[in-house]
Amino acid sequence: MTPPTIDLVNKQGLRFFGSVNASISHELKNIFAIISETAGFLNDLTQLSKQGKPFDLSLLENCSNSIAEEIERGFDTIRRMNQFAHSVDDPVTETRIADTLTLAVKLTEFLSYAKKTRLNDFARDTTVFTSPFLLQTLVYRTLSRLYRLPDSSGELVLSFRDTDPLTVTLIFSLDRPVDFKEFPDPPTAEVAIALKAVFKATDSGLEITLPRKNDDLAAALEQS
Repeated sequence: MTPPTIDLVNKQGLRFFGSVNASISHELKNIFAIISETAGFLNDLTQLSKQGKPFDLSLLENCSNSIAEEIERGFDTIRRMNQFAHSVDDPVTETRIADTLTLAVKLTEFLSYAKKTRLNDFARDTTVFTSPFLLQTLVYRTLSRLYRLPDSSGELVLSFRDTDPLTVTLIFSLDRPVDFKEFPDPPTAEVAIALKAVFKATDSGLEITLPRKNDDLAAALEQS
């Protein structure tokens, strides 16, 4: 990796990790809160039982199911966090587009302003040689920005086009044309430059085209 790219990861990395981890910790806090409330209700039922007062046994089953569901939600949240953390394991490597897009959507689901997002055409094993962490940063920030557009509503469909032998295009489809004059913002544009990613507004959303192999990053990897 060239020093400028390393500097970019260092500069943007802490802020991006902080933002994602804040949303994840908020999700875990909500999970613990629900488990705590349910445990408190179970304690109330226990006290009623000790006093010989009748209660509906189905309440115990509902509480048990609720706790089990929240524990599974907690495990799923931690799995996403671990997968995200490992995106920095290899500064430059071959990475599956489907994996990057899927994880980005899962991570943005923790945002309070996230909108319904559907993943489409993810059966293929299309890969790009790039920086997985910066690519994850780019997709996450793009989704986050699209969620906050005031004139955007309804479902967002995320897919990619890989018919070109030299490039892959990420497609963010909305329910109406959107004005992208203020996007990408400077930090996102900086990441896009490092990835050689090109933004293009369309009648139904946004497209980001990036090379299948980032030659600058590949050369830097060979020299390291």
